[in-house]
Amino acid sequence: MDIVNGLDYLITTFKRIICFLASVPRRVSNINAGYKNIFDGINKEFLAIGKSFHDGVSSITLFGLYVGEFIRTYSQCSFKFFANFFSCAFYYIIDIIIYTIKYIIYLFVQLIYLIIYAIFKTDVSYVEKQAYIALSVIDEVISPYLGFSLLNIQWPKSVREQCYMCKRLKTSAVKDKAINIKTTFKETIPNNFGHSRQLFGRGRRQFEEIFKRWTRQPHKVF
Repeated sequence: MDIVNGLDYLITTFKRIICFLASVPRRVSNINAGYKNIFDGINKEFLAIGKSFHDGVSSITLFGLYVGEFIRTYSQCSFKFFANFFSCAFYYIIDIIIYTIKYIIYLFVQLIYLIIYAIFKTDVSYVEKQAYIALSVIDEVISPYLGFSLLNIQWPKSVREQCYMCKRLKTSAVKDKAINIKTTFKETIPNNFGHSRQLFGRGRRQFEEIFKRWTRQPHKVF
């Protein structure tokens, strides 16, 4: 029986050796696949760093260009209006007088509405709309002769270009670029990273597969 048991142990050991030798190619393949996934993950992280650096620098540079353009255009407009101030002072004074008169008339009309409503409990605010329509018709008739509108003051084009108009970058454009920087650093750059996590995990599991009794093919390890 000792001889039989010894032979049985020898056969079992021999089978294990044969099985181990048969699994060596799979273990080597797992080592190679594990190294490949790890290095691919490292490569992705370096690419993410480069892309993130590019995204960050580009967004900040673009914002700086917009800020510079904003300052330049507003400075030019400030110098233009300052240089033309005395030439345009007459039009500015007329604007102030007209808007003041319109505001006083508006307050006076509102006061009349309140008195009528307090005494007669009647809302006559519709009269204001009808009166405005009538004045608009009159304004359309006489404005061609005056050269400007009384209700909606609009000086001749040459006066508007000299005293009122100036091309400058909108504040909303600079604000949008500032929001883009926030989005880049809070969303875009963080999203550049993390794609290699799956590769690192799979590479680790393929290395663990080397020491298992029954080793799978690398492509079956997820």
